[in-house]
Amino acid sequence: MRKKILELLIPKPNVPITKKEKALSKLKILQQKTNASKAKLSQTQFELKNNKPLTFKSNKGKSESNKEAYKRIQGENTKAFKGMIDEAFKNADKKADGGRIGRRFGSPNPRKTNVQKIKETFRPKKKLSPKQMKIAKQAGDPNRIDAPDFKKLQQKRS
Repeated sequence: MRKKILELLIPKPNVPITKKEKALSKLKILQQKTNASKAKLSQTQFELKNNKPLTFKSNKGKSESNKEAYKRIQGENTKAFKGMIDEAFKNADKKADGGRIGRRFGSPNPRKTNVQKIKETFRPKKKLSPKQMKIAKQAGDPNRIDAPDFKKLQQKRS
């Protein structure tokens, strides 16, 4: 039951196989074309009788060649591209912010630039905390923690 309903709802394609079927399909297509041209003709006759503007105007004149079509399309394209470029330069001052701008190499933290690295090396040194000062005074330079300080601490542990 369900299969029959589906067969009714889903249309089957009409593919002519024999010469007779092919001729019949061509005939049906030509009949549709003649019906369309008859309707077009009657519409034009009605408009002429009643002094109305024509819906289907005749195509008198020279048709567009490939070269002319190419030139027309090129002109349209250049106008479109020019508009896009002008718009892009107009908004050049507005820089984007937010998102993942400035992030490279797939990292969540951006890598330091050379300028940042130089600033870090030549900026004033951080002061040591009181606990770090005790470690720094063990051996070597008392203002910073260095290798002799670590050696002294390891000797104390053992």
